[in-house]
Amino acid sequence: MTHARKRYARSRKPPPRPRRAPPRDLSVPLEELAWRVGHEEQGDRLDHFLLARMPWRSRAQVHGLIADGRVTRNDEVVRRKAGRVVAGDRVAVAVPPPEEEVRHEALGLVLDGLIIHDDDDLVALAKPAGLIVHPVGRARVNTMIQALHWLYRHGPRRATGVLPRICHRLDRDTSGVVVVAKTAPARVRLQAVFEGRDVEKEYVAVVRGRVGPDEGLIDLPIGPDDEAPLELMMTTRPDGLPSRTRFRVLQRFAAASLVRFEIETGRQHQIRVHARALGHPVLLDPLYGDGRLAWPDADAPVIARQALHARRVVLPHPRTGAPLALEAPLPGDLRALVEALR
Repeated sequence: MTHARKRYARSRKPPPRPRRAPPRDLSVPLEELAWRVGHEEQGDRLDHFLLARMPWRSRAQVHGLIADGRVTRNDEVVRRKAGRVVAGDRVAVAVPPPEEEVRHEALGLVLDGLIIHDDDDLVALAKPAGLIVHPVGRARVNTMIQALHWLYRHGPRRATGVLPRICHRLDRDTSGVVVVAKTAPARVRLQAVFEGRDVEKEYVAVVRGRVGPDEGLIDLPIGPDDEAPLELMMTTRPDGLPSRTRFRVLQRFAAASLVRFEIETGRQHQIRVHARALGHPVLLDPLYGDGRLAWPDADAPVIARQALHARRVVLPHPRTGAPLALEAPLPGDLRALVEALR
């Protein structure tokens, strides 16, 4: 390269970086999904293109969106499911409105009263049973993360630069401690903590029957249950992932036990699967138990969900590294259940 060309190359400004779209406000229901057709998708059928981009939708649902005029290509409605897409096309889907009433504001105010820790990096709250952590499947609105978006972007805890992000999950019908990052760096550090073994997680459950040993270790690998009617179900199997759960009996009743569980690994449904393997499934567990109470006392209250509560989480703070202990008291329905059993 000549000196003139070198000077020209140095004088040229690098092309501007494309601006990232601002983070979406999850408290506002999504109205449109849009994509740009890539060169590798040139000539694909429209319905195949949409199925690849929306795997949570069935083929019949995608065909219904096209037939209803909810799909556009370059701002023109497309009604032919077998039509071909061209590289560079903008394909958009007008998302149907949610079937249920959106209650993000009301739910956000409820969660405001359940917060057990809040600082510049994270918020921890005592999630009530029945609340879904994030949108999934048919649950499109009124989830925990959407309510937190309202709380920190529009509500009484509104703050610049705060964008709640999920770090771990609890099942819908499990109550207890949930930790949510408030910044992107905090989320990266917290996810590393939860994916590793730098976090202590303690649960309390009422299980069926009188557990014999006062304490013990359940060391059984967990993997998908190939014979289960639902794909999400897990089971103990020799070729599963290593899974270890320690337990201690806190109280024994006539036909149930109050047990503390500490998990050393974080597998899907770990406590519920290990409790069943122990011969004492969690009471009212719809997947791994029989979903009903076991003792003959007809006056005992029947709670409306599985009797499992995430009571305590201890983890290094994402900014300081200092241990942070977070605890959610036993909720009212489980307290009433334990009192009735006594």
